[in-house]
Amino acid sequence: MKFLKEPLLHFMLIGAGLFALYGWVNPEANQDGDREKIVITEGRIAQFISIYEKTWQHPPSQDELKSLIDDYVLEEIYYRQAVAMGIDQDDTIIRRRMRQKLEFLTDDVMLGTDANDEDLSKFLHAHPEKFSKDGLYSFEQIFINPQRHRDDLEGYLASVRAKLKAGEIVTSDSYFLPPKNMQTPAWKVDRDYGAGFAKKLDGLVLADWSEPLRSGLGVHFVRLSERTAGSLPALVDVRQRVEREWLHAKKVEKRSAFNEKFVEQYDIVIEWPEEDTDA
Repeated sequence: MKFLKEPLLHFMLIGAGLFALYGWVNPEANQDGDREKIVITEGRIAQFISIYEKTWQHPPSQDELKSLIDDYVLEEIYYRQAVAMGIDQDDTIIRRRMRQKLEFLTDDVMLGTDANDEDLSKFLHAHPEKFSKDGLYSFEQIFINPQRHRDDLEGYLASVRAKLKAGEIVTSDSYFLPPKNMQTPAWKVDRDYGAGFAKKLDGLVLADWSEPLRSGLGVHFVRLSERTAGSLPALVDVRQRVEREWLHAKKVEKRSAFNEKFVEQYDIVIEWPEEDTDA
């Protein structure tokens, strides 16, 4: 009998059992005098119609509207039964969803007015690292593979340094990075050579071969030919980005203050487990 193995049948049996158990434990809830009322208001019906029109691009027929109402009634019944049976208690998913809903409802209230140019300009200059244009670097590099020269890496680096100072040509160890990089932004330098490598280029003298610079890839001798400093753009050029970041920062700030006000309304008692002194 394959139907006995169907998950839907199992769900229906479990549901029937739960309702039966609730009716047995709470027999007074089944009395006609205690029947709960579910009222479908005109406003709720208008909401059903509006949502349906946005989804299907036409108003619902009478039968379709009746179906929407019937489904809402069942949803409300199941919700009330679940709450009455305590199914919502200590449920992590439900608790998290309720918190998210309350946060969503209070976000717009907390933010208040929109940002003006003065607010955004202050935010832009207070956080240049978020909006500054990257510096640009043009350089050539000779890559030294430490594994290839592991028997005497420092000695090999010294010989390369001497050859470069003498103006001799040094062959780079085979690698996928290009020997020359032209007008390369700082973020790309860090992506290719490892975080912080662009900062090392800031300290180099133009047109001179550097001392060995280490990266996550190995060792590099670098000769910088051009360096353009990064700059902070005008507000008009990045207004949307600045406003988005400003709104996020304000939301975090207001949420933190809001949370503190909530916490002040409660006495928080934490029953820490006793330490095991025998360990």
